[in-house]
This record gives sequence, C-alpha cells and structure tokens, in this order.
Amino acid sequence: MSEYFGVKVEDIFRTMPERFRPEGAEGVEASFGYLIRGEGKWKLTVKDGKMKIEKVDTLAGCGTVTTTDGETFVGISLGEVDAIQAFNSGKFKVEGDFGALAKTAKMFRKYVPAGEKGKEPEQELIMLKKTISVNQRFATGPVMGKFLKALKEKKILANQCPQCKRLQLPPREVCAECRVRATNWVEVGPKGNLMVIDIVYYSSPDPLSGETRETPYGSIHVLLDGCKGNETFWHLLRRDQIFQVKEAWEEEKGTRLRPVWAEQRTGSIHDIKYFEIDD
Repeated sequence: MSEYFGVKVEDIFRTMPERFRPEGAEGVEASFGYLIRGEGKWKLTVKDGKMKIEKVDTLAGCGTVTTTDGETFVGISLGEVDAIQAFNSGKFKVEGDFGALAKTAKMFRKYVPAGEKGKEPEQELIMLKKTISVNQRFATGPVMGKFLKALKEKKILANQCPQCKRLQLPPREVCAECRVRATNWVEVGPKGNLMVIDIVYYSSPDPLSGETRETPYGSIHVLLDGCKGNETFWHLLRRDQIFQVKEAWEEEKGTRLRPVWAEQRTGSIHDIKYFEIDD
C-alpha cells in the first residue's frame, strides 16, 4: 500500500466509521463508489443515519463513482489538494450525481493523521442563518417595478432606447450607451437561445439571508426571442440538465431554452424558477 503525504489510502477508509457524523447524513440514502487507481475499490453505503464502508471487487449499483489516484485522494481528504481544481484538471473524475457526492463532505469529520491528533484542533466555522431586518424601505422604482409586475402575468419586458434601439433586460431607466431615458417597452421571449453557461461549484452566501444555492448550478445568459447581440437575460438552468446543455453548447450545436414559471408568482425574479431545454 503506497503512502502519500505520510498517509495511506487505507487509513482514510479505515477511519471513516469513527469520523462519521450522523447529523450530516440525515435524509441521505445512497451508495458511493471510490476507484483508487492501483489501490482498489471501496463502496460507501449511507442509510437511516448509518454508514458502511467496504472494499469490493465491483462498484455496480453505486449512484456516484469517483475515480482518482491515491495521492490526489489523500490530498483532498487532508485538505492539501483542492477538489475542484483536481476535477477540472482530470485527476478527479465523477460519474453520476456530483451534487450527491458533495454532500459526503458534511458526513465526515476531517481526517487527522495520527501524529497530529494531540495538536489543538482547528476552530469550526459556525453559521447562524438569520434574515437581517433593516428599518428602511428600498423601492425598485417604476421601471423595474413594471418589469417585475409583468412577470406575474408570465411576460418578460425589456425597455428600448429611442436613439440606438438597443433593448435593456432587465430594464433600466437610462440607456447605458446613449445616456437618454429609455421609455419604449417591448415584450420579448419567453423562449430563447443559450449564449453563455457557467457551472458554479462554490456558491457565496446571500448577504441578507446567509442562504446559498445548492451546487453545482448553471449560471446562464439567454438571448430571448426579439433580442439581438448582447441583449441577454441572466438566470439559472435546470439542475439535472446542466451537463447535457454544457456539452451541447461546447459542441456549438446551440440550445433552445424556455422558462419554467412558479405557480404562485409574486412579482419577483423568482417568478421564473429556471430555464430548461425547449423540446
């Protein structure tokens, strides 16, 4: 058995039961496979707040399978190697639900080599989720207000500059190029073509609520019907279509998208839940 960073791959798996955090596995029922090249295969089963790790001959039936070399696996476990960088470089491959794999980080305490267990442990980051209450009101203004109100009726409105005829989406009171008031309104979409997609693995918290989006998620720019050039609309992509759309976009096949509307619309950007492939 090879050693990396002074730690063996077997050490990581052997200590999983004692590092397991049942509260982090609440509601999770899944099987995860680990293929460590040159080392072997391990299967992690999580169910009813309990876990089981075993070395196996086959990973058939595992919902998510990761493949990597021993050095990268140990480095990620120790926090010496960034998992996303390893993934992007091809050293760390994932077959199946990447989001489910990310949840395993909450199920286990960090592995601490035997020689470091006597040292003072690192402080744990504790987050208190609380919506901040500010004794002030912030109005969206008549232009953005009209845009948000139209969403309740499943309409997407852009405003148009009277000089350059450029559409602004979301609308702004003044054309950013001509610096004149954009008073004309045009209904666009709701369908359109995907122009830009980014897959986000690290989600920064909302400064007001402390909430973060579940990762990975697709951040997209859609050129809605009736728009042209860079008059794109930013939103989110349906999570289970992220990699399918990304692959098609990279092959320059183009993807038609349509919005999925919330049943109860309140006049906010969340009235559009996300965009999905338009069949």
